[in-house]
Amino acid sequence: MKKDPYRYKDLISELNDLVSTGDLLPSDEIQILRETSAYRSGYRPIIAWYYNREDMADIADELMETLEDLDGRATFRHADPEDIADMIQYVIDTPDLTTMKVSEVLRELWERGTGNRL
Repeated sequence: MKKDPYRYKDLISELNDLVSTGDLLPSDEIQILRETSAYRSGYRPIIAWYYNREDMADIADELMETLEDLDGRATFRHADPEDIADMIQYVIDTPDLTTMKVSEVLRELWERGTGNRL
């Protein structure tokens, strides 16, 4: 498996943007998904992240509200297909997620992505 430093740069940029806008704090916990196979060293790269469980539940509630038609029946008419796909992927990934602080994730991404150790 080849390490993808460009993907780590994207993850770093995304998390840093959310920290700079105040949407996430360095002390906040997020959920991360790691690659299933490990490098020879045993390291399993981070491949995705999600907000914490409570925030993801709120996002799911908001999505469900957009799915409800005027008479309360579920419909896909008012929902963004990408939002639906993201939530389905979250449900699939949930058993494999671990929780880390944003600052810890950023440190790991930076160290592993650049090859530098702090």
